[in-house]
Amino acid sequence: MKNKEMIFVCNNCGNEFSKWMGQCSSCGEWNTLKEVKSLGKAIKGSTHRSTRTFEKLEVKNLAVLRQDFGSVKENGGVFSTGISEFDRVLGKGIVQGSAVLFAGEPGIGKSTLLTQLIGKIGGLYVAGEESAEQIGLRVKRLGLNANNFDILGTNSIDEIEEFLDRTKNVYKIAVVDSIQVMSSENATGVIGSVGQIKESTFRLIQIAKKKGMAIFIVGHVTKDGDIAGPKLLEHMVDTVLYFEGEKNGDLRILRTTKNRFGPTDEVGVFKMEEKGLREIKSEEINLIENGENKIGSAITVTMEGTRPMMLEIQALVVESFAPMPKRIFSGIDYNRGQLMIAIAQKSLGMPLYKYDVFLSVTGGIKIEETAADLAVLAAMWSSYKSTPNPSFDKEGRKSLPVWVGEVSLLGEVKKTRNWEKRQKEAETMGRRVVEMKNVKEIKNL
Repeated sequence: MKNKEMIFVCNNCGNEFSKWMGQCSSCGEWNTLKEVKSLGKAIKGSTHRSTRTFEKLEVKNLAVLRQDFGSVKENGGVFSTGISEFDRVLGKGIVQGSAVLFAGEPGIGKSTLLTQLIGKIGGLYVAGEESAEQIGLRVKRLGLNANNFDILGTNSIDEIEEFLDRTKNVYKIAVVDSIQVMSSENATGVIGSVGQIKESTFRLIQIAKKKGMAIFIVGHVTKDGDIAGPKLLEHMVDTVLYFEGEKNGDLRILRTTKNRFGPTDEVGVFKMEEKGLREIKSEEINLIENGENKIGSAITVTMEGTRPMMLEIQALVVESFAPMPKRIFSGIDYNRGQLMIAIAQKSLGMPLYKYDVFLSVTGGIKIEETAADLAVLAAMWSSYKSTPNPSFDKEGRKSLPVWVGEVSLLGEVKKTRNWEKRQKEAETMGRRVVEMKNVKEIKNL
């Protein structure tokens, strides 16, 4: 009888098994199966579920559906955050009844940005990790209106649901900080376990749909940059936002990897200052220094959504005395960097098999498109030859180069999308986009 009441749940992927195994057959991880009480038994004996009453369901016609959205019915259930960069990433703004997973590394500024969001439009802040006094100090430091904040200090999803049932749809938005410290009586396991996170997220999504309010669910990330908890969370919510940047730097990037109501290729740019996060417009973004070329440096233009962004890629190529040369990349996909090293060795004749290669993108930006391939090769070539990349003469003046292009396995350089926008951005900074058909032409410059 005991065996029938117990199951084994993988802490990594959340799959359930009837018996213990050393390795999870679903995700392949070792020693991740933990013995817990059967969820089916817990639900059957749960007082909350057994006494729950269900309202009579009604069919709603789309033509009259907006009447249920109150003051924002003229916008189709969408309202602005009051922060233009936030609206850019979400699409047109916040959709009522949506669940947004907001993830980022500890200390990056997640709570600060969401506090500023509530400060603009008002809402409920569910504090699972901080006290009301701590949040009050942050609100005072940011210079926000304290009247816009209602603080609910709890770690129980059941208490959140009971409180919102009593408020009768007062709030447009609610922030739950964070999902890793929330728990429900209907789920087994300790706080932060896969079962608790899945149940808590599911209940919050139900609350958002039922109340017609937007709920921002704060989630921590692992050392690999993934959201802590089962991958299923990202499929459950409507929107997944990542807040990233270098902790020691001022620049912060807000991007989305999933959005049911808007684009997934837009980014919002913020700068961390004493008074909180400040929006950075396209014309204010300048992550490079005007001047002469430097050894091991190459400038490129990437497209972050619809805006061009000029970035500097730095490379350091030094002789290696280790049996296995080092390959360390920051802001560049590791596999893409390895591919560029192979192309440089084949097409440019660089003996990188006996050199350490270090690549970095300034500003803490992570490049996800292939338009920066040519700049990576140009930076490595400059560092290897210990000479800066050449400037171009234009109307009697020197024009510094900008390297844009996708490089194929054969060393061919292909033009990328939004070529004209990239050229215009380079010209506004007094630079010129290098045009070439093969990376071998780098040696002849």
